[in-house]
Amino acid sequence: MQQAKLLKPTDNLEIAETLARAFQNESGWSYVIPDPKLRAQRLVGAFHLFLRDEHRKGAVFGTEGIEAVTLWRGPGQARDSLFDTARLIVPFLQCLRFSIFRGLEVADLIEKHLPKEPFWYLHYAGCDPAFQGKGFGGASIRAGLARADEDGLPAYLETADQHNLALYQTFGFEVKHVWQVPEGPMFWGMQRPGKTRH
Repeated sequence: MQQAKLLKPTDNLEIAETLARAFQNESGWSYVIPDPKLRAQRLVGAFHLFLRDEHRKGAVFGTEGIEAVTLWRGPGQARDSLFDTARLIVPFLQCLRFSIFRGLEVADLIEKHLPKEPFWYLHYAGCDPAFQGKGFGGASIRAGLARADEDGLPAYLETADQHNLALYQTFGFEVKHVWQVPEGPMFWGMQRPGKTRH
């Protein structure tokens, strides 16, 4: 069975590259950046910007060769503060250009559907397509769920690809709600109950 470990900020470039490959054909990012060539060029930079805060706000787990990674935000950290938004808006604008308007639209809708109670947020989960189906993705998800279980808190995620639902259900997630970006993709919000501590 594959194992995952806590990754460090020094791993950020490799993490961003893995996530960029994983999300190249994902429905949400395909809506934000419709052109596949531009998407391939800009995703690494976008994920690198996300990673500026992910280690501080929660935990980043990945397999030994960073074949798969998960970005988790801890309780109270899922929503970006006004300070964080203001600090990152210019770098994201430089990275995404006009796609930032669709990106902000999706981000706003995601935030509106986040749970009210404390939870661990699976912000991003991605596996390099070359390593899918070999247990790497599952290992990085389990590592984050173990962290949530230490706190006895639920875990929450959203996915824009229906084929992911069965995978997340094997980890105990259930669909909490379904919503759609106007003229864009459907999103499924999924939650896993907190484990009772003994």
